Amino acid sequence: MSLFKRALLFGFLLCPFFSLSQNIPASDASKHVGEQQTVCGKVTEVHTATTARGMPTFIDFDKSYPNESFTAVVWQSDKATVGAVPHDGSLCVKGTITEYRGRPEIVLHTRSDWSISGTKAQSGLSNDKHYTNADGQSVHSPARSTDGAVPAGATAQCADGTYSFSTHRQGTCSHHGGVAKWL
Repeated sequence: MSLFKRALLFGFLLCPFFSLSQNIPASDASKHVGEQQTVCGKVTEVHTATTARGMPTFIDFDKSYPNESFTAVVWQSDKATVGAVPHDGSLCVKGTITEYRGRPEIVLHTRSDWSISGTKAQSGLSNDKHYTNADGQSVHSPARSTDGAVPAGATAQCADGTYSFSTHRQGTCSHHGGVAKWL
């Protein structure tokens, strides 16, 4: 094989590694409209427009509406598959960035479209384990709170004191003594 062909093949094989995008801050999302990206930032406000068609829930980043730098949107029809999105703290959302009324946004459709940003220590959880649920979504495994607070995104507290992030009630806390309380 010629040197040129080897270099071309090597470059082609490495291309996926170089094209992997890194998380972008919510404040820079407007520079990436039309792109598939992961946007991270601080949730400042969550509001459901109960009188609007489709009852969208708006998750504003960095500043409250109308000064938000970025918004994640969850339509009523997707709420069950998206799950309980944290109402505060740091959050990452992934999808195609679109623009609505001059502001960048991503519409969330499933639980795998969002994650709590930061490391295990920053998220306040005792582990960083995940499992794949019946819908094929990655869900954080039950974990203890390391800071005494209810973790963002938790849906139940198990009898053994761990918090569950389950998106379905069936089987929640099954290996942790059952559900002590729903959140």
